[in-house]
Amino acid sequence: MDLLDRMIQTAFLGKEYLTWLWYRSDSNQGRFQLEGSAYLEVWFDDKLVLDTAVEKVKEVNSIRGEAPTETAEAKAAIRMGKKVADARLRVIKDGREWMCNIKGEELALSGVKVPAVLSRDEDEQVLERLGLIEELEGVLDGLYAQFMNIRLDSEQWAAELATIQAWAHQDHSI
Repeated sequence: MDLLDRMIQTAFLGKEYLTWLWYRSDSNQGRFQLEGSAYLEVWFDDKLVLDTAVEKVKEVNSIRGEAPTETAEAKAAIRMGKKVADARLRVIKDGREWMCNIKGEELALSGVKVPAVLSRDEDEQVLERLGLIEELEGVLDGLYAQFMNIRLDSEQWAAELATIQAWAHQDHSI
């Protein structure tokens, strides 16, 4: 099996990851902790796209605006088994805030907005921005590692799936 075939066969993991991230963010008031670091926050902001996992027929829900995960449409879509295909995330760590779009199938980042840079020199600003992008990638990689540790353990994943399904079907209006 070549690399392209493996990428196609595992593309569903990115959507599962983003759906898991939404569940965890909603359940923990946005708070996460990476190994060896302080708490950070991850929120879904401005854009949320959910779709079906069926290849032949694709239903898509695209929600834009503040707090898209709080909408009735998003909650109905997750109850129907749709997964997050694309989202805009807000990450807050150590008082600094990043924004980025992330696509589920390839986990590609775009539209990255980094915290304000402090350097005055143009070259130093570029290096500082690159460092901030690397820090964001490190956060998302760390969260993905947490997800994969659960996902690769069949017992843990079965328990997590049951919890996610219960969360999806609970009344969020309270």
